[in-house]
Amino acid sequence: MTPQLPRGRGRSVFARLLLAGIALISAASALDEVPHGTLTVDRDMIRTGTKSQLTWNITYPAPVTSVIDVQTPNVIVPKKNLNMKVRVLGASFQATLTQFLPVQAMWSKNGGAWTQIFYGLQTAVLPSVAVLNTTVKTGDKINLGGRGYRDGAWLPFYNTSITTPNLVMLGNGNQVPQTTPAFAQGDIESFLKPYLDPKTGLVNIGDRDLIILMELGQTNPAASGFDLQDLVLLVTFADP
Repeated sequence: MTPQLPRGRGRSVFARLLLAGIALISAASALDEVPHGTLTVDRDMIRTGTKSQLTWNITYPAPVTSVIDVQTPNVIVPKKNLNMKVRVLGASFQATLTQFLPVQAMWSKNGGAWTQIFYGLQTAVLPSVAVLNTTVKTGDKINLGGRGYRDGAWLPFYNTSITTPNLVMLGNGNQVPQTTPAFAQGDIESFLKPYLDPKTGLVNIGDRDLIILMELGQTNPAASGFDLQDLVLLVTFADP
């Protein structure tokens, strides 16, 4: 229905509000990870001096578990065909406070070969750019992992298909691992802070997002350097 708007200032103000609402709905409809819906008016014509009733019908996004399963230990299995994007938020793997070391992020599907999606230092990280943008199908088994390079050799490869304290997967509203020195002491890298609620310390990401924290250099969770911030990935799912 296209409503007939009143003349004059009332028409102008109402038109701006209505068009803004329609634009917002159109943008949201393209992204399942944000609320979307419809706007209706209770009459075909609005006369000067009369009031109309606007009705919003808003659908809020469901938790990530509505579209994927996470099988033990952290294998991602889509419940339907989805678009999957992976971004590197940070790669704070260091030899010293000022010297970064290379890291490698990889992914694998259905037990196939591991494919590199990122290699480099923290200085090469661009969180706004997806290092992987692909379509995954219902029942696919998706794994992600990473490793660091130090003293002329690659360190152990940690990934979502193995049980290890060196990799933690979290969803929106989850508690970060307080047993890890960095989080317990508030020594959190700047690139990770926007994804944590400053008041509660809980993970603050989209309802269709997962965040993966990796510790690449230490094997003892009690060690001061075990901070789960050597490589941090953000995984986002949307309808294709």
